[in-house]
Amino acid sequence: MKKYKLHPLFILYLVFLIIIGQIVSILIYLSVVILHELAHSVTAKKLGYKLDKMVLMPYGVCLNYKTNSFTPQDEILIALMGPLANFLMATFCIALWWIFPILLPFTQLFCYANVVMFCFNLLPCFPLDGGRILAGILSKNYNRKTAIKITLIFNIGFSIILIITFIFGLFFNIINMNLLIISMFLFVGILEPNNKTSYNYLSVLNTSVYHINKAVQIKFTLIKSDDKIYKIIAKMSKNKFNVFYVLFPNEKIKIITQITLNKLAIKYGSTFCLNEIPEMII
Repeated sequence: MKKYKLHPLFILYLVFLIIIGQIVSILIYLSVVILHELAHSVTAKKLGYKLDKMVLMPYGVCLNYKTNSFTPQDEILIALMGPLANFLMATFCIALWWIFPILLPFTQLFCYANVVMFCFNLLPCFPLDGGRILAGILSKNYNRKTAIKITLIFNIGFSIILIITFIFGLFFNIINMNLLIISMFLFVGILEPNNKTSYNYLSVLNTSVYHINKAVQIKFTLIKSDDKIYKIIAKMSKNKFNVFYVLFPNEKIKIITQITLNKLAIKYGSTFCLNEIPEMII
């Protein structure tokens, strides 16, 4: 399985830009997409997730999460960081125009691309970031499949609206291929909502079965009870079995393994501190 893939719609969109002679737009578009993806990846890594693969699609990078390795809070935060990065870059460009107006012609298209990426990705459609945020919110009260099905209703609605808008424009000799490509993208989200990319907890890389079947060294690490789970996960060694000595303010120590840490991360979320978890209090 390749870690990075190009979706056919992404290739179609690039071909469309090349045909209409938008080479500069392609380079700017790619830079905006990369910034968007980096924001997702860095946030996910900070929260203790590891990218399994990603698919580059029109207007962003498609990120998916396996149901047994994420929390709704983490999904919302990771999904939000992509559009936020685009918003900050657009704001930065506008600030530059205010201070150095001469830069406007050189950065206008970059700013516009970030604004479009920001607005489009916040649509409540799967697998856009807005759809993932909505799915994360719904997952707090519904199971994962139901949450995604509710989100896909918005895909259908926006796809129909965009296609009607495209057809309506034809009567006025306005051919906006972006509307057609976006509607196709949203429709693809309906057909293959769970077949894109995934993040797995770093701690899942080392399982009890793996260590039973293969002799490895044990790594002992002293941590504080007020450390957040994702920071502890970042200290783990992939090729060793990790055991943690948790030091509490009363100088008491509790021992946990990476297996226990993984269960706590899935149950409570990676942003919890150990001293906030009932099972850890002594």
